[in-house]
Amino acid sequence: MSDFINLEKNFTLQVGDPKDFEMICKVGKALANPERLLILRSILGHPKYLSDISRELNIPISSVSRHIDALADAQLICINYQPGLKGHTKFCTQIAVSFTVQLCKEEALETSEPEYTVEMPLGMFTHCDITAPCGMTGKDDNIEYFDDPSVFFSPERRKAECLWFNTGFITYSFPTTALSRRACSEISFSFEVCSETSYYNNVWPSDITVFINGKEIVTFTSPGDFGGRRGKYTPERWAITSTQFGLLKKVTVNGQGVFVDNRLENKKITFADLGLYDAPAIEFRIGVKDDAVHRGGINLFGKDFGDYPQSIIMTLK
Repeated sequence: MSDFINLEKNFTLQVGDPKDFEMICKVGKALANPERLLILRSILGHPKYLSDISRELNIPISSVSRHIDALADAQLICINYQPGLKGHTKFCTQIAVSFTVQLCKEEALETSEPEYTVEMPLGMFTHCDITAPCGMTGKDDNIEYFDDPSVFFSPERRKAECLWFNTGFITYSFPTTALSRRACSEISFSFEVCSETSYYNNVWPSDITVFINGKEIVTFTSPGDFGGRRGKYTPERWAITSTQFGLLKKVTVNGQGVFVDNRLENKKITFADLGLYDAPAIEFRIGVKDDAVHRGGINLFGKDFGDYPQSIIMTLK
């Protein structure tokens, strides 16, 4: 079981919100130490054991342990306990990618730019080509049989609140209504996702690829298949030993390029390259490629499963 509380990759906290004071102080304290910054740099994209960090940075293991606890308390990393020669040892994984403190009130950040938003229920996908292990479950019951890809074509799929598969892709078709009424220059998709393995494993990387209208947009790495505590919206009937929640991801394409969680990842593809005005629908495809470096499967969550009360949301501006 992991020590972490939250698995957000991008923190945004506000000085204007008293509820954020404690976390701002914790993160500030955690980062106000050169050795902790060295530890963070050491585990960027490379989870490591406590002993490996100590040896690499030439810092006493007792000091590393204190630093790791401070970083975990600030939710910048998560800690798993793995079997070792002398009992269990700490295995450290990066969580946070960015940390933003807003020095103005939230309403000051709002813009008047009109948005068109569609939330697509998880089970309303229009096509899939996947491999087992796979399955779907709803709020109240499992959907037919697990590990049979043909079940994904059952009309019962409309009840899905969590679905998973090993490799392949699943496609959702969104309406082009907004494109016929206004000039748009940005599209984004928001969804809760994690890796997939037996039961759960908080350190189980998976390379997840997103396509829009058949064009490969970006690949990001999910750090794990998350469990160890019940998801905020996961039904009580779902076994606590199974996958519980994911990360909330946002993929955006505009005139500057492709962004993942507001971080620029690819300048070569822009909104104009998607050809959205020439298509009868906007197709969002997500999955794991056969040749992915980390073929760690995928879980997708609906509004009644996981940590976030939403399905797959498309926004056009």
